[in-house]
This record gives sequence, C-alpha cells and structure tokens, in this order.
Amino acid sequence: MASTGFLLAVTALLVALGWNIFLPKYFQKGPVFVSKLNSSYDYIVVGGGAAGSVLAARLSEDIDVTVLLLEAGGSDWGNPIIDIPGLGAETMKSELDWDYVTERQEGLFQGLKDGRATWPRGKVLGGSSSMNAMIVVRGFQPDYDRWAKYTGDSTWDYAHLLNYFRKMEDMRIPQLRDSEFHGKDGPLRIEYQTPSPLAHTMVEASKSLGYPESNDYNTGFSQGGVFFVQNNRADGKRLSASQAYLHPAIDRPNLHVAINAHVQKVAIKNKRAVGVEVIKEGRKHLIGCNKEVILSAGAIGSAQILLLSGVGPRKQLENLHIPVAANLPVGENLQDHVYFDVAASIEQPLSWVFEEYSSWWSKLKYQIFGTGIFNIPFGTENVAFKCRDSESMEKGWPDMQLVIKNIVPKTIFTKTLNRAPETDEELSYRDAADYGFNCMPALLRPESRGNITLVSSDPFDYPRINANYLDSEYDLQIIVDGVEECKRLINSQPLQAVGSKLLDTVPIKACKHHKFDSREYWACAIKRRPLTIYHPIGTCKMGPPGDRTAVVDPKLRVQGISGLRVADASVMPWIVSANTHIPTIMIAEKASDMILQRQPLPPVQIDNIASQ
Repeated sequence: MASTGFLLAVTALLVALGWNIFLPKYFQKGPVFVSKLNSSYDYIVVGGGAAGSVLAARLSEDIDVTVLLLEAGGSDWGNPIIDIPGLGAETMKSELDWDYVTERQEGLFQGLKDGRATWPRGKVLGGSSSMNAMIVVRGFQPDYDRWAKYTGDSTWDYAHLLNYFRKMEDMRIPQLRDSEFHGKDGPLRIEYQTPSPLAHTMVEASKSLGYPESNDYNTGFSQGGVFFVQNNRADGKRLSASQAYLHPAIDRPNLHVAINAHVQKVAIKNKRAVGVEVIKEGRKHLIGCNKEVILSAGAIGSAQILLLSGVGPRKQLENLHIPVAANLPVGENLQDHVYFDVAASIEQPLSWVFEEYSSWWSKLKYQIFGTGIFNIPFGTENVAFKCRDSESMEKGWPDMQLVIKNIVPKTIFTKTLNRAPETDEELSYRDAADYGFNCMPALLRPESRGNITLVSSDPFDYPRINANYLDSEYDLQIIVDGVEECKRLINSQPLQAVGSKLLDTVPIKACKHHKFDSREYWACAIKRRPLTIYHPIGTCKMGPPGDRTAVVDPKLRVQGISGLRVADASVMPWIVSANTHIPTIMIAEKASDMILQRQPLPPVQIDNIASQ
C-alpha cells in the first residue's frame, strides 16, 4: 500500500499541474489600457486588428511622436479561446466576433440559414488574426507585380515587398530557417504544427499525382503541390498580430491603446482629417490629430467609417444626408475567396476525430506537450496549390487552392458554416464516418465583384454586404475544377491504401435534375452552399493618382483629403492568391515606413536567390 507521504506528494503534484494547466490566463495581470484620452495625438490608428496592431507598434518606435490606437472590441490579453489554436471556432458568434452576414443573392445560398453567408470578423485586439486558422501564405510574385504595374509604383512589386515579408518573420521551421526567402529576426514566429499521420499521407498523395516536390509554398512562385501548413504560432499557441507586435510595445509612454472605443467617423475640415469622433463608455469624444489618421478597420470597417465621414459615392451619401467631403468609390471592388466542402472518409485511424475535443486527455496532452487536436486550428493541416493551365504553370502563379481539414466534416460544422437545418439533415450521412477529411477547393483570383453600402447614417447599423459571389461563370467553373482535383486526391494510391472514399455520393434533392457527379451537378451543389474563406478585400482600392476607380493612391493616402490614409486589406486592388492575413501585415509594415517617411526597403534580386 502506498505510503501517506507518497500519496500527498502525488496529490500536490496533481494540484500544481492543474493550477498551471487549467488556471484561466485571463486572471493573470494584463496591460493597463488608457481610460482618459488626450485631447490630441500625432497619429490616430483606427482598428486594432492585424494592420492596426502593426502600425501602432511601428509608429510608436519613434519616441518623438504620440500614437493612439482605437479598438472597438475588447482585450485579447490571456484569453484561452484566442490562445489555443483548436478553440478558434469558439470565437465565432461570440463577443469577439462582429458576426456580419451578407445580403441574399438570387440563385445562391439556399442551403444556408436565411439564405445568407456569415462573415466572422474579429472584434478584439488582433482582429481576425485572433480568430483565424493561422495559415501563413504570402501569395505569389505575379500578384504583387500586377499591383505595381497598375499603380505605377515599383515599390509594390514582389522584389520590393519580399524584404517586408522577411522583416516580419521569425522562421522556426528548421528546413526553411536558413532560406533566403525567409527572415529570422521578425516579431511573427512561424512554425509547423504537430501533424496527424494523415497529413503526411496527403503530401505523398500529391507526389503520386505528379505535383512537383517542394517544402515551401512561400517563395513567391509555385507550380503547385500539397504542403504542411505554415502557422503563425509560438510554442503551440496562437501568435496573433496583436500578440506579436502590440503586446511588446504596449508599455511605451508615447502609445495609448483604448479598447471598447467605437469610432463613428473621421472629423474632416477644409479637406483635411483633423481627428476622430469616438464613442467610449457611453460618451462621445472628439480626439484631435496633429499629423495623420490611419484607418485600419478592415474591408468592412474602413469603408463604413469613410462613408460615415462623407468620403464615398456622392449619390449614396446625399441620399443619407451625409455631407460629401470627397466623391470616391468607397465600398466598391469588394472581393473574397470562395470555397466548397467535399467530404471523404478513410478506414484507418489516421485523422482527428471530433470526440477528442471533449476528451480530458486531449486537453492535458495539449497543455503539457502542445500536441493533439487542440494544437490544430479548425483541423487544417495541409494546403494545396494548383496551376490549371500552362500559362499559370509558366508564371508559377497557381489559380486554385485546396484547404484540407483532416477531420470528418460532421454536422458540428453548422456553427461555422451557417448551414440550414435541412442541409445538415441532407448531409447527415457524413456523421457515420469516424475518420476522414474535408477537401475544400477555392478559386484564388475571382472575377466577381461586390460592394458595401450604408444602411443609414447610424454608425452602429451594420452596412449591407453585397458579396455577389459566383457572378462570373469563370469563378464557378474553377471551383468545379477544384472538386475534380479533390476527387483525384481521394483516388490517389497513397490515400486509397488507407481506405479513402468520397463520402458525398448521395445526390442532394435540389440538384437531382442533373446527372450525379457531372460538372452540372457539382455547379448546382456549389451554388447551394458556397462558403467564404473570410478574406474580404478591396473596398478602399489603391490606384494611380487621379484614378477615379481608386480610393487611395500608392502611398495609401485618401484622394482629395489630406492627413488621412487607409492601411489594411481594403486597399488591395486585386485579391492576392493567398490567405490575406500575412499580406495585410506586409501592407501595414510598408505603410509605417511611408507614414514616417523612411526609405522603403530595397528590392531583392529574386532570380539570384531562386537559383541558389
């Protein structure tokens, strides 16, 4: 029989482990956010998301200027729902989420609740980087070279921007750390997660289909393949833009960070931004700005604030009795990546299973070792890129992406995908599978364009989001091609060896008039439940000076209004062929140099390092 001393020692150890593992971090001391705002600051950054966190940190490096960061949401400090990658879905439809929805669209979304797509957006420091899948993707050289050619500003080409991508990185993946394409000294640590056995099989399946062998999709050009996901994480935990950039800077005396501070509009006088109107603790404050106001509230927020400030299409503003300060196409050019879920099962226990989310062993394994299902954001372990034709192959510019979630897509996904109950019932056959994966094909460069418009002049009324998905037949057909590519993966020899099988072999009722498994059938199914990848961009489009289709110039200055810039994903003229988080950080890094009038980072001789 164990001695009393031994039992006490074991009990003490378990208590200590429990205290360190399960004590919620939000009880730990966090930063002191400003409660009393100064009457004015040199720079006011609106929005504490990915771009805003970077800008506040970089601008406040200059000790001779004062910086105010205004975030409509709350603190991200020590929140385990944010920190633990596998709890990302819990942020959706919570107080951390703006929880936007799109307008109804004829012929689309009938398989979703209320005929609308949900658009989660982070309402918290770190913004959507506090709730996303943590996937690190830059995009490709032709994406940025197209920006440079269009704007007439060569500093937006990939050769110039590569140094900004390297500047942000602390690459910790051993086989990539010494690559000339990556950085070692930046604030954003990049790691691999601990993959399931199925993730390795996916890479082997890619090779069996003739994809080129490569372990890095972030060089700026790729001819395709299936890869392990690169994540922004540190020691198994999420590393959002706020955690990477803002947390280390938050105690600087020249930086004030205000949370739960809802900006109504930019105060504009004589065509100059002179401050912002903000609601905090139920009171309206007018905060003056000595140098510049920078909007970094994202494709929805930045557009809405500009419109409320009188910067936007004249007719829309006049209809709402908003005085027009500048007649610009704010809210137009809205773009987003769209994908579709294809389900497959496997016979061997190589993937994750949903039951692990409720397992105490899974929680303990994550907290002690940083492994297991809580280490995997949204179950996403692999990402694939595909060049569909010889032109994209020659340019190294994939036009299709496959996001692979190594877990059976059971009806638990309803919360994140907004599926209607009848859709869940129709797909309930998926629940019988224990192991498997979800292959989600996406078009990378959509032709369709939507817009964002105001409902009213009330800053608390959400704007209308007209996504206009799949308006172009080209967009629809690329996703159909993606379904075919998923089927190729499912039928590849390495996956067949583990019992891979397409689960979606039961025709859905709404598409029974098409031959099952035909292109027409899949096009019909895709229209029923197209899904956003949460990458809205473009509503404050960057263009050459004087371009009437653009809102900001290549220096990100709002045309016709001095002292006002936009620096976030909304300035992209075309969406990049990538998840938009990392490109957004790059934009903010570059913007900080422009605002502080630093020389842009020099271009890299890409051909030289590519040949090494």
